[in-house]
Amino acid sequence: MKIAVLGATSDTGRQIVARLCERGHDVTALGRNAAKLATLDPRAQTRAVRIEDTPALTAALAGAATVASLAPAARIPAVIAALPESCRRVVLVGSLRRFTSLADPVADIVRAGEAAFLASERAGIVLHPSLIYGAANDRNVGRILGVLARFPRWLPILFPLPGGGRHTIQPVFIDDVAAAFVAAIENPTADGPPIAIVGPEPIAYRDMVRACAAALGRRIVIVPVPVAVLVFTASTLIRLGLRLPFDVGAFARMKESKNFDAGDMQERLNIYPRSFAQGLALKIAREGWR
Repeated sequence: MKIAVLGATSDTGRQIVARLCERGHDVTALGRNAAKLATLDPRAQTRAVRIEDTPALTAALAGAATVASLAPAARIPAVIAALPESCRRVVLVGSLRRFTSLADPVADIVRAGEAAFLASERAGIVLHPSLIYGAANDRNVGRILGVLARFPRWLPILFPLPGGGRHTIQPVFIDDVAAAFVAAIENPTADGPPIAIVGPEPIAYRDMVRACAAALGRRIVIVPVPVAVLVFTASTLIRLGLRLPFDVGAFARMKESKNFDAGDMQERLNIYPRSFAQGLALKIAREGWR
């Protein structure tokens, strides 16, 4: 199959390109940065192009039977506008944030992108991943491990979490996300309603942190902190000119439990995601955390 992959230099995109090449497809990998494209699987063709440049993107996609986009949901309308006549299906990425009940501009963007896809009446599907972890530079589980690893093993670590971290999250390992995209690309019968790309079951934030600490042999004490205090502190630091490695809204989102059904992922894509414990162990083994 002739497949074009947009956003190919992202962590997930790299895996998808390599998996598609391994399975014998004719892959064109597209991204903004030619230097990063040059580091992808050498079996893929590469094209440097900006999604906003509709004529150039259409030319770059020429001949592709399937277009898979790992670009943010805000780019979905631009991707759809550039699809060539050869394109029979499109696989797009959204985010499970589209289901939040909180005021969230990112969720609004994802909803708008999904609506644009549905209005186009194109064949294909939108995949909505949960929090993705497992890449070498992931900014969620990797950040937790990085914080914990700074402390000696003998020292109890006070770890603040909104509400004590009792609410749940459903992280998904990057390999499972890549496998889900490849399955969606190869299988037209998966087309239909969006699919949640998630871990097999929810896990409380505090249990996720505790699992990270146990894997590194660290001792932690979860300290419940009101969300308002964390938001005020972070906002103050930002006003003082400090750049934080997260957005303040992340604290508010931690008050909302995530609990999604992995059934569609299993039944329509035949992907059975690994547990957080399994994914964490694999991440630590790959990266040599201690």
